[in-house]
Amino acid sequence: MKILLVEDHPLFREGLVHVLAGLATGVEVIEAANASAAKKVLEERDDLDLFLVDLGLPDSKPFDVLELGRKLQPQVPAVVISANESQLEIERAMALGAQGYVFKSAPGHLLLAALRKVMNGELAFPERRERAAGAPAPELTARQVEVLSMLARGLSNKDIAVALNVAENTVKVHLATIYRILGVSSRTTALLRAQELGLVRDR
Repeated sequence: MKILLVEDHPLFREGLVHVLAGLATGVEVIEAANASAAKKVLEERDDLDLFLVDLGLPDSKPFDVLELGRKLQPQVPAVVISANESQLEIERAMALGAQGYVFKSAPGHLLLAALRKVMNGELAFPERRERAAGAPAPELTARQVEVLSMLARGLSNKDIAVALNVAENTVKVHLATIYRILGVSSRTTALLRAQELGLVRDR
C-alpha cells in the first residue's frame, strides 16, 4: 500500500508515518512537506492507494492541495488531517470530494479506524456537533436571512434582485454584509455556515 502524506511539520509527519505503519503490511509512505512537493508526486506517480493532506501548508491556500489531488488522481481516496475542527471546514472538505476528515488531536487508533473505513469505500467524518445551547448566533436582519434563503435555492444575484424588486448592486451589498457577519468569503461557505447555525435549511 502506497500513501501520499502531505504535512509540513516534520515532527508530526514523523509521528504519522509511524502510526500509518500499523494500517497494513508493507505500507510505503511518500512524504511531501509542501504543496509543490505534493503536486510533483501527484503528477508523476500512478500507484498511490491513499492521499492524506493537511490544510495548513505554507505554500498554498487551504483546500488547494485537496482539490489538486481530486483533479489529478480522482480514483485515489483522499483524507484531510487537520487541527481545524470547524464544522464548516469539514463540510467544505466533503463538498470538494474528500472521503474522510480526521482531527490532529485524535489518537492513532482512531486515525487508523477512519482510514480503514475509507479504504473499504466508506466515508469517515466526525459526527456533526451542534451549536452549544445559549451560544449567540450572528445577528442578521430579516432581509439578509431572506437573501440567504434565496441563495440556498440556487438563485443568482440577478434573480434575487428581481424577486426583491431591488437593484442587483443592492444584493451585492447585502451579500458583502452577510459574508462579514458570518466570517466567510464566498456564497458556498456562507451557505454552509448558515446551515450550521440553523439560519437556512440544508438543500
